[in-house]
Amino acid sequence: MEAFAKQILVVDDDPDTCALIADILQDDGYYVQPCLSGERALEALERRQFDLVLTDIKMPRITGIDLLLHIRRMELDTEVILMTAYASLKTAVQALRGEAFDYLVKPFSLTDLRQRVREALDREPGAKRASGIVHEKDMTVDLNALRVWIGDTEIELTRQEFKVLGYLMIERGRIVPWEELVDKIWGDEPDERTASTLRSCIRRLRQKLNDDAQNARYIKNVWGVGYQIGE
Repeated sequence: MEAFAKQILVVDDDPDTCALIADILQDDGYYVQPCLSGERALEALERRQFDLVLTDIKMPRITGIDLLLHIRRMELDTEVILMTAYASLKTAVQALRGEAFDYLVKPFSLTDLRQRVREALDREPGAKRASGIVHEKDMTVDLNALRVWIGDTEIELTRQEFKVLGYLMIERGRIVPWEELVDKIWGDEPDERTASTLRSCIRRLRQKLNDDAQNARYIKNVWGVGYQIGE
């Protein structure tokens, strides 16, 4: 199996976590080499070409970010997924700037693990992952992880609220007609009922973002037309 299976390096200084992830991925048919330190991982990378490195960030001496940057300096055709129990804006930015495929926040489900691993291994060689992080003033939105920060403070949004904010961020600088938002977010016909649903969602978003409708910092209401983020 080793000659044909996808090669995965799992790096975590917690022996139980490392063994569990390795066992799961081996059961899925991958060749998996577990490592309990960044130093051992570097040695493994010198000896073997891996398709994917799945590494914890917070490790002594050589961290997961160090491994990511080392892999990029070596110009290896290897995807990297970072794991962390201390997710923050800094984590997301470090991961994506270092061209990690993605990051997983512990504790994560087996379904999420398997899906991210499969997506990373299915990506075309050489294809670059577009950064999912977008900014507007002091607001940062991670479109891939569905997370939002104002400064360094994370804002908790419902999935529906995030969809509206995310769509406006993707289209920032453009006035998005309210009918378009209703169609894209809810898939409904624009009428008074769906317009009211959208207005309620925008109102909740503004409350959570501390955004004044009369003097909007983020979400601007273009009366009778729609909504806009950015110029």
